[in-house]
Amino acid sequence: MKAYKSSAIQPQMFQFVDMDELVPKKHILRQLNEALDFSIVHDWVAPLYTERTGRPAADPERMVRLMLLSYLFNHSERELYQLLPMHGGYLWFCGLDFESVLRPDPSRPSLPDRTTLVKTRKLWRKHGIFDTLMKHVVDQCIAAGLVQPDVDAGVDGSQVRANASIHSLKEITLAPVESIEDYLARMARQDEQPEGDAADSDDDRRPPAPPTRTERRLEDEATHEDFHGKRFSNKTYRSVTDPDARLYKKSNGQEAHLRYLVHHVTDVKSGVILSTQASIASGTAERETSLQQLAAIRFAHPQIRIRTLSADKAYGTTDYLQALFEQGIIPLVSLRNLALEDVPTWKRQTNDPKKQRKRLAKIREIQIRNKAKQIQLKGSYRHLQKLRTRCEHVFAESKVAHGLGRARSRGLDCMQEQALLTAIVQNLKKLCRFKKKRPQTGISACPKPKSVMMEAVSDLLISALVGLFSSFFMPKRRIQLT
Repeated sequence: MKAYKSSAIQPQMFQFVDMDELVPKKHILRQLNEALDFSIVHDWVAPLYTERTGRPAADPERMVRLMLLSYLFNHSERELYQLLPMHGGYLWFCGLDFESVLRPDPSRPSLPDRTTLVKTRKLWRKHGIFDTLMKHVVDQCIAAGLVQPDVDAGVDGSQVRANASIHSLKEITLAPVESIEDYLARMARQDEQPEGDAADSDDDRRPPAPPTRTERRLEDEATHEDFHGKRFSNKTYRSVTDPDARLYKKSNGQEAHLRYLVHHVTDVKSGVILSTQASIASGTAERETSLQQLAAIRFAHPQIRIRTLSADKAYGTTDYLQALFEQGIIPLVSLRNLALEDVPTWKRQTNDPKKQRKRLAKIREIQIRNKAKQIQLKGSYRHLQKLRTRCEHVFAESKVAHGLGRARSRGLDCMQEQALLTAIVQNLKKLCRFKKKRPQTGISACPKPKSVMMEAVSDLLISALVGLFSSFFMPKRRIQLT
């Protein structure tokens, strides 16, 4: 039978939709909602708002969920707000429904304005809320058993294109140095000038005429000039759009662009990002930033201990190896030359303290390099060095799936916010996958210490009472010896 031809779809006048039924049982949003308790954000942001004055602030838990949605599915804020009224899963994750978006009611939870989300991110970024959230997520991974107490870590850095064009580079012009005599003479000439002349000159000014099409074309050509054959340097040029971005490239055959560097300290066994940091691109930024991250991890997560650290050849300097040995970390750094060096000896002793210090420092450097080379030659940690590629996998996932290939905003602080939120989303995805294998993990895996102690004491009391009850009231069996 031929189908009935309908000119248009006539929807029902009244529709009753259960938002919970729209989200599949194994969807990432449902797993994410069960893996972490987002209500703890209220305690972190409470000091940032007043209790009696001003309008009521937007729900911070809903704001965090909106930010995570933006980074989890790689949506810009404008695109996210266009998709929210059409996506039931996004609304369910934020605690909303279709009625709250289409017909907002002040008495019911509603979707905050997009500008409110932008201002909230700026406020939280200033007071370190995203750093606290990152620390909390890593603690959840540690408490769930995803990260073991003895960590075999890997460190690496990746370049991120800045949100600025190469045509925004302008030459740095230093302010001219003026002597005191010239300054006094200039000020005397300004004092002698009558005030009426300045007023008359201001009145005679007319607004400039709008530029013609030819003038606009010439101005555009002058702005986007041909840079072929010119040499640029970070010492002489700076971007007007993003002054924190620097011209940078990692290899000789690569083209230099305005970039930032993002550094990760990753657990190579689980793939969890323990620390992330954005920095200004430079040749020594990877080593300097990684040492700061290792020191910060010791205070932020005292329940874990970094046992080994895998890195590529860029980290194979003597100062970096010495800093790792001083922290009690075994460096698994790919060195360029594994031949052991001979410890130098001198035929004559010296009484000069300066020369003696240089000799001791040279011996110490050779001993440090030989110690790191012996670790490589021994081959006991070769299996951990192979896992170092997981650091590259983490960066590849963040760039392909979560938009870390290019900066969303401008400035080093905004780049740090993007790196933190991207790392938070990646860690939560790993925690959700780990929870699939072990359903007992999740929110219940990270209770407060007091509740853990109370539960342990109650279990001991119950077991003791059961033992006493069984010893007094249960019949005893007699055993006959034959």
